[in-house]
Amino acid sequence: MNCPKCSREMESGIMYTEKYGYWTQQEKLPVFRAPKDRVLLRAPGDDSASGFDIIPFHDFPGTMLCRACKIAVFEYN
Repeated sequence: MNCPKCSREMESGIMYTEKYGYWTQQEKLPVFRAPKDRVLLRAPGDDSASGFDIIPFHDFPGTMLCRACKIAVFEYN
């Protein structure tokens, strides 16, 4: 896969997270509340309804990395 920013070839790997992450477009987050437009980033194949899990690390296989642009591209569920 080529980088969407510089068009160089990206490196394939696995991204790990300690807890579920999420993505949002809000620049300033409300205190102690998740933003309403959040997109939960669960590992591919994870259909659990809870953000809490007994597994301490979650993996995102097939994560593509561009070291030049510092961009990571990954699949989420």
